[in-house]
Order: sequence, then C-alpha cells, then structure tokens
Amino acid sequence: MQIAGAILPNHLAGIYKEMRGEIEAQIFNIDFKGLMKQALEDVSLIEFNETIVGVAPYKRNGQRLNYRNGFYKRSLDTVFGWIEGIKIPRPRYGGFVPRCIGGKYNRRQESLNRVVTECFWRGISTRDVKKITEALCGVSLSAQTVSRLTTKWDDEVKRWHQRKLSDDYVYLMFDGIWIKNRTLSKKKRLILVAYGIKCDGKREIIDYGFAGSESAENWIKFLTNLHYRGLEGAKLELIVTDGCRGLINAVDTVFPAVSHQLCWAHKMRNILKSVKISDKKKVKAGLDPIFKDELKEKQASTLLQRWAKKWRPVYPKAVHCLEKDIDNLLLYFSCDPKHHKAIRTSNHIERQFKEYRRRMRPMEIIPNKQSADRILYAITMRRNEKLEEYPLFNFTQNMLH
Repeated sequence: MQIAGAILPNHLAGIYKEMRGEIEAQIFNIDFKGLMKQALEDVSLIEFNETIVGVAPYKRNGQRLNYRNGFYKRSLDTVFGWIEGIKIPRPRYGGFVPRCIGGKYNRRQESLNRVVTECFWRGISTRDVKKITEALCGVSLSAQTVSRLTTKWDDEVKRWHQRKLSDDYVYLMFDGIWIKNRTLSKKKRLILVAYGIKCDGKREIIDYGFAGSESAENWIKFLTNLHYRGLEGAKLELIVTDGCRGLINAVDTVFPAVSHQLCWAHKMRNILKSVKISDKKKVKAGLDPIFKDELKEKQASTLLQRWAKKWRPVYPKAVHCLEKDIDNLLLYFSCDPKHHKAIRTSNHIERQFKEYRRRMRPMEIIPNKQSADRILYAITMRRNEKLEEYPLFNFTQNMLH
C-alpha cells in the first residue's frame, strides 16, 4: 500500500492516505471476540435444536426429544483471546456440550490447540510458543500446558516406530547423535538414526531409536528391527557410515551382502589428527584429486598408493589410518558415477543432525525419554516434509536441504 501511495499524483496521494486510514481503522476496530462469541452461541443453539430437542422453539411435534431449560455460561480460550459468558442452551434432562466448545471441562478452543501444536511441530520451543500465543491471541499458555497438549502424539509416535517399511532403498546411512537429558542423572542420551535414499531419489529419515552407547549390540538391535519391519535390503547398493567399530560390525551382521562404504569426511579428519598443523594443507591436498568426478577406481587406487609412499616416512600413523580401511573407502565407485559425490560421505545424515541440534538447543535439557521421543518425532516429520519438497532422481551432495 505504501508503494501505491508513492506512485499516485500529489493531488490524489492525500485522499488515498485518508481512505487507507479509514479502512484500516474499520478493520482493526472490528470486535473479533464479540463476533466469535456470537458465532459460538449461534452454532451451539443450532446443534442444540437439531440434536437435543429435535424441534424448533414454540413448535409441537411428536418426535420431540427433550425440552429447553434456559442457558448456562461458559468461558473459553480462543484464537482471539479469552471470551467470557458464552451462552450455551441447557436441556431439562441430561446435559449438553456443543462440539464447537469441546469436552465438558474444556476451557480452550480446539483451533487454539492446533495452533499451539503446529508451532511446536515447526520447531518452536514451548516457552516461545507461550510468547507467540500471547502476541497473536492474547492468551498466556505455560510451557507445561504446551507439553500436555503434545502428549496426544504418543500413540502416533508409537505407530510410526512400528510401521511397515518399504524395501525400495538403494542407499542407507546410519549414525548416532547425543542429546541433552536429565533422566537418572545422565547428562546426555544417544539417538541412533537411519536415513535412506530410494530408487526415485526420495530421501527420508527412516527411523530413530534410543540407546546407551554405540556398541555393536545396540546397533544390531536397531538394525534388526528395521529388517524385521521390511527393510531387508533387496535393492540396496551401498550403506554409508562413519568409522564407529560397533556400527561397522552391526552392518556386516544384519546386511552382510551389501557393500559398506566408510565416510571420507570422517576418515579425512582422523588422518589429519596425526599430522602437524603446518603440514595439514599439504597432506590434504595430496588426497583432494581423488574427489574429482571423472576419476576412475583404478586411478584413485594409484593416487592413494603414491600418497602413502610420499607420507609414510613422515606420518606413518596417518598412512596406516588410511590403508587399513582402503577397501571400504573405494566401494562407492561401483555405483552410478552421478551419485559418487553424494555417497562417499555421510553428510546427508549429518545435515539432519544439524536440525536436531538447532531445534533442541533452546530446550537446554530434555526431561525424560517420552518427551524426547515426541520432540524428535516432530522434528523428524518436519524434516521429511522438507525433503519431499526436493524430489531428486539424480541427487547430489549440493542438495543437502
């Protein structure tokens, strides 16, 4: 509207501004709470006449179900704020609570509950939800109230963890992330996460689970559950993980026939741990050519041999760190060359962890496992929605949304 005022001739600009001011005044002076109250009363009366009494006022009918007995008043939190004295029809026999009000003891409109849960779903902390509802609706909801509203997800979360899985994944990535937690005096809680890419390029967080450590036993339990629910790996071409020994053993146990690629990003960091700061750029530069898109497996193997020969006398530990896993570092060459850049690291799943940390950092401490499960479920669903916005057949490392 400011742009429109700027392009009008001077003799019309004043008229425009005056009209705009009158329109805005009319809009903001509307008694939205009064309109909402009237609407709730009208809807309640219609429902009462149709379902409780069965006939209109002052009408006689042999099909009458009940009789009118005045009104009672209810108050309700709505998207327009707290509304007092809503007149609800009272029957002579039994009780009546209109659907627009909710339950017998409900004091909050369902649409407001949906606003709260949607805010939480979108990654807003419980305390920030309180600020938003105060600003938009004039309603103050405590963090505890927001948490209680989200408990209705518990059954949905449970069904999601138990759902049947498809077996259309061609690439899988597994990793663990630690989150804050205060249950049983523990400072952190470990979350095991599975991320998959299907034949059509669709990507998603498949599932997550709680564990005490990244031991082979815990990873086998997690992966076996995925396998039991349908993820048998019939179309799997590659599994990508970091260098966690427990995870490596678990993958080899549950998916023994699938190639297991180790993440180059993690391996590079481990190699450089044994190198002086002054030489890190040189050591890394010697390995950089292996990441060229047009490079073949044989060329990559030759390049690594030359690099090892050059640096073995200076940094034997760094060279050994590479050579002991060399077979698992070059497995991605057997896949589609267009996918090499995306599958030689586990950066896709690391990108999801970034969102987990960003969302949960404002919460400081997660009170218990059930609460953490609801929060992680909300974040996961939001991330999967986001990933669906970028359908990729020929996905690349640059598409880490």
